[in-house]
Amino acid sequence: MKNKYTHIIPYCAVSTGKRNGYHLNKHPWRWLLSPFRPKGLCWTKTGKGYAIDNGAFVYGQRDLPFDEKPFLKDIDQYGEGADWIVLPDVLYNADATLQIADYWIDRLKGYPLLIVAQDGMTRKDLEYFTKKDIGVFVGGSTNFKLASLEWIATLCNQYDVLCHVGRVNTLRRLKLCIQAKAHSFDGSGPARFEETARLLTDYLLQLEYDLFPRDFDIIKQKYVKNESDYFM
Repeated sequence: MKNKYTHIIPYCAVSTGKRNGYHLNKHPWRWLLSPFRPKGLCWTKTGKGYAIDNGAFVYGQRDLPFDEKPFLKDIDQYGEGADWIVLPDVLYNADATLQIADYWIDRLKGYPLLIVAQDGMTRKDLEYFTKKDIGVFVGGSTNFKLASLEWIATLCNQYDVLCHVGRVNTLRRLKLCIQAKAHSFDGSGPARFEETARLLTDYLLQLEYDLFPRDFDIIKQKYVKNESDYFM
């Protein structure tokens, strides 16, 4: 089967910084909408596209119970145009995430969905979902993410479903995603730090230029005004 994903697609948290936006606008970054975005705002009309996160990572970090209300509100308002939606999960808990998955799959039927891979999940666990045309959001702890990225991406490519990687805020992690043949990634760093936005955007532009010169011509016409300003 020919895989439908060719370019790695970047997502980031919505940025309110003008300098960050300057760099992000050089490349078609897409938004990852979370219940914890600033003031609950949404820039779906200004971005190049968006997906919907469930916010479970932040809830888990703060030792708070998952609140489905803001998540479902986003789906009601923006679900129809979303690239994909992250199924609710339990941070660092594979068993609990798997236990609630079917409930949420049934409840969100009709939307493109991703199951979050958490520490301890196996190929068998995730293949149950990829066979149902559900993609995988590579989450969990840093050790699990880095150790599992390659085999999860291979599984997703086998079933031609999306492999998305969370918390990618450095060039090293971006290069690991590309090496593993993941399809998309996100990070809050480009929205928070100008230098991160610059580094990752410049690398993505150079990658497009080297690997997809014909497609890069289209990107250049839309986003790049002076090539010498944008490459490392």
